[in-house]
Amino acid sequence: MGRTKTYISIDIEAALIRGKQYIIEIGAVKWLPDGTTETFTQLIQPYKFKKLNAHIQKLTGITTEQLVDAPSFKEAFTKFKRWCKQDYVFLTFGEFDRKVLEEELSRNYIKNDCLYPMIDFQQKYMIANGLKEQPSLGGLMAQLGLENETQHRALADAASLLSIFVKVDGDKIIEQQQTNDFILLLTNFKMLETTYELVISATNCKIEDNGITIQSMETFRDELPFTVQMVERQGEDGEMTTVEKVSIKPNVQAKQLLQQISENMSGKILISRTALRSMSKILKLHQVTLPKTEVMTLVNLLKKEEIIARFNLDDEPTNTYEARVLRLLNKYEHMFVSEFYKRALIEENIIQV
Repeated sequence: MGRTKTYISIDIEAALIRGKQYIIEIGAVKWLPDGTTETFTQLIQPYKFKKLNAHIQKLTGITTEQLVDAPSFKEAFTKFKRWCKQDYVFLTFGEFDRKVLEEELSRNYIKNDCLYPMIDFQQKYMIANGLKEQPSLGGLMAQLGLENETQHRALADAASLLSIFVKVDGDKIIEQQQTNDFILLLTNFKMLETTYELVISATNCKIEDNGITIQSMETFRDELPFTVQMVERQGEDGEMTTVEKVSIKPNVQAKQLLQQISENMSGKILISRTALRSMSKILKLHQVTLPKTEVMTLVNLLKKEEIIARFNLDDEPTNTYEARVLRLLNKYEHMFVSEFYKRALIEENIIQV
């Protein structure tokens, strides 16, 4: 059987105008199942646009005059949707394009269901190759021996992304990383007067029948003692300064739980409250590393801070907290399930948004 999916690599150029990112160009390359390609490129005039800043003009080569004559986002996106047709999978290189497209659609009161499935292939490639540092589009093109087209123009970058996708058999990489399993990993590390309060809660879940099945849940909660020392450090200018050094004592049980989570992470999606930077201190303290895997955050999934805050452990018994997390997973399961479909992690003929 040959490839059945139509992939559309997409790239956008945006400019910061009035404190918000506005799309100024869309470029895309459609790769049809028969191996042929089609291209789309369109400049866009941002809302209440007056002048493009010099940095963006120099970076992209796009001028103020070109944008003044360009159609609005609504007009351009209508044209783009007609070009896309149906039954496609979008590819991006990084999270930026999806984020800005979602914001732009919301700002223009346009439904966003046409954006999905949308796959961040930069993240897929990093997982497949065990990379910790994000590769640049140009750097990856050079590494793979591909001809590097002009960068920072939407169509050229979309073409580069598709070249990478074809070269590394991206269709197979996506298929290999599809999963309906995830771990909800919630942590809190708060400094008290004489100790650090540490909370680690791991819930193993599976997406089944458009719902969430809870497989297991474990929560660690304890206080870790610390000491404070005054030490001298030399600054870049050679001057010596005295700073506080906080030394926290790791916890054996916490380390065991983190190691268990790390061992069980393979083939699963990791969902955390915010970016993994927030728990890096806990992992480093206990000398545990998590394998490279796809990460989602409650911030992006649930959007509203008042909902996200309910996943925090308050001054309550652990069993009360765990019961609340399970109720929240049940209440908002449709949002978790929807995100799995949006990322093409599981297959569905019609995406429920």
